[in-house]
Amino acid sequence: MVLVLVVGVVWGVWGIWGKGAREQEGQKEQGGQGKAEEPIRFSVMSDIHGDWENFRKALEEVGSSFAEASAGKDIGGFVIVTGDLTTIGKKSELIEAKKILDESGLKYYVIPGNHDIWWGRRFKSDIWGEVFGESFMSFKEGEMKFILVNNGDGQGGLEGLRGTEGQKKWLEEETKECLKVYCLVFLHEPLNHPNSLHVMGEENPNVASEAGELREMFKKYGVKEIFAGHLHFSSSYELNGLKTTVVGAITSERNYQSPKFLEVEVRDGELNKKDVFLAD
Repeated sequence: MVLVLVVGVVWGVWGIWGKGAREQEGQKEQGGQGKAEEPIRFSVMSDIHGDWENFRKALEEVGSSFAEASAGKDIGGFVIVTGDLTTIGKKSELIEAKKILDESGLKYYVIPGNHDIWWGRRFKSDIWGEVFGESFMSFKEGEMKFILVNNGDGQGGLEGLRGTEGQKKWLEEETKECLKVYCLVFLHEPLNHPNSLHVMGEENPNVASEAGELREMFKKYGVKEIFAGHLHFSSSYELNGLKTTVVGAITSERNYQSPKFLEVEVRDGELNKKDVFLAD
């Protein structure tokens, strides 16, 4: 009788321990959580330069890709456009670009490039703001923070245009949080490049100094990676402690590569990037 009781107690303890061990093992397989996190998916495109046919085609590709990846689930996905939607930034061009984005049905975020602010600078008017609203912003998706910078004014720098007042102070406050969360930064002109001088500050030494300040700020606060456009040629590199991905151009004109954009999936803190070429 005593033997049976002891065996029963031991078996019960073993059953409880085994159940706990199995539950812990299951949690490990799911990243220590009861449910595995869904990946974050987004696309980055740049330098459309009024090629509306290719722009529509790219957005359709993105929509199809998101739908296929979701397999019927509503897991989101969004587009970031890093500037130069237009040729010279006339209001009619910006309105057309926004119309195409709205008709796509996709969630999107847009910042201007140097071509998008040319007309507004000439007439000292915030035409971009009249059409798109803010020209710099930040937002969060899951545990990630996305910071979008307006550095398209090669003459006046970060605060050289109407609508960009206070961007420097705003940017430093936003970037401080990158010490605690996973941050990606998006802008039009790269801050540096191993093989090209076509970067922020090429036209003005004061703007070049601002680019240096941004590089130091992003390194100081631990920004994970920068995404840019402007070059019409894609590349990825690490220079002076900063990782940068330059996306290719959507336009078919003055394009050193075939028109394309970038698809990104973030899973468990890892960025998986893929170039998507537009079919002829």
